[in-house]
Amino acid sequence: MGGIQAPGIRRGGPGYRFDVLAHLVRTELATRHRGSLLGWLWALAPPVFQLLATYFIFTRVIPLDIPNYPVFLLCGILSWTWFARSLGEGVVSLEMRRELVVRPGFATWLIPLISVIVAFVDFMLALPVLIVAMAFTTGLHVESFVLPALLAIQFCFCAGLALLFAPLQVFLRDVRQIVALGVSVGFWVTPVFYGRRQIPDSLSWIYDVNPMAHLISAQRGLLLEGRLPHVVPTIVLALVGIAVLVAGFVTFRACRQRLPENL
Repeated sequence: MGGIQAPGIRRGGPGYRFDVLAHLVRTELATRHRGSLLGWLWALAPPVFQLLATYFIFTRVIPLDIPNYPVFLLCGILSWTWFARSLGEGVVSLEMRRELVVRPGFATWLIPLISVIVAFVDFMLALPVLIVAMAFTTGLHVESFVLPALLAIQFCFCAGLALLFAPLQVFLRDVRQIVALGVSVGFWVTPVFYGRRQIPDSLSWIYDVNPMAHLISAQRGLLLEGRLPHVVPTIVLALVGIAVLVAGFVTFRACRQRLPENL
């Protein structure tokens, strides 16, 4: 990694680690679709096909009668896809980049972050589709400029969970299956394709303890209705996101010395 060190940046310092992270992310983005016919369009394909299938089911088979359902659904799918990809690829990231884990002095905690950032890039590539759809349906709202704050909170959740599960997968190879099962179940118990009002009062506690449910609802309110999220719940959500990030980082630091010998 010495070839990517910028002049004046101390090796091992924050600037150097950022340089390394940026290099690895660029490399991943450059190689993931190399040789494919559609290239970057593959970043849009999964959420678009999931949108079409879910839209058909919940408008033709089991109608939910939600206004502007296509943009409502797309907003939820994009946010959830970022979350699901971050965990799905982050949990196996250390195994996939074993050559970096065993390299002496390498900041191995950067590796799970690559999966989160690459998934975020896919989210940003698909976001213009949502913006265009809103322009023709719900309209664009000036309040949407608050969206980066909500995305920062979601990034904390995704990064924290990736940092938490990635080293655990090295010691217990069942973690990948457990995370995959949790993500699959989470899709159905999170208001991705339905709204808060469809949840029975007896099951509202599932929504209350689900950070992604609050994030998706807040993003929808902001983008589709121009409704700013309530301050106190958003601050609480941000604090929980930071706590998850810190917990993931602490767990990773506690495990990192034993990672090379277990890979």
